[in-house]
Amino acid sequence: MDNKKKQMEITLDQQKLISSPLRAKIIYLLNERAMTAKQVADELRKSNGSIHYHIQQLYNGGIIELVKTKDNKGIIEKYYRSKATEFKLKDEFTPEKRNYFMRRGTPLSLSDQELTEFIKEFDALLEKYIENSIKNEEKRTPYEINCEFIKLPNEEEDI
Repeated sequence: MDNKKKQMEITLDQQKLISSPLRAKIIYLLNERAMTAKQVADELRKSNGSIHYHIQQLYNGGIIELVKTKDNKGIIEKYYRSKATEFKLKDEFTPEKRNYFMRRGTPLSLSDQELTEFIKEFDALLEKYIENSIKNEEKRTPYEINCEFIKLPNEEEDI
């Protein structure tokens, strides 16, 4: 299993491609190991057609790559891998602005309980760094930190 984080600069069109929770799951699954669309569909308990569509979109958009093909009783199986698991928009800002502005985000599927836990952990993390900034005398650069929770369409509505 290859769990190392790989980063990739992407265009705005590629950002749109990866901005669904289902596609995010596909990307992370294909980071763990090379898989066929059918294997991904089985793993995610989704229809083969739906997953095949999303894999083709990710492949055509340059987010995943075809790593091998295998003949299985006359059927050509295509195995795909993710090129990355972390994405950053290319040339989103001028070099000067990059020195003080960074954006991070990913689509996630969370249960109500996980969302509540995430918010608590995020708040605790902010408190930790607020406390550090008050107590620590070393040179600091001020930043504003934002976290948005934007409800996305259900995975079944992605096509």
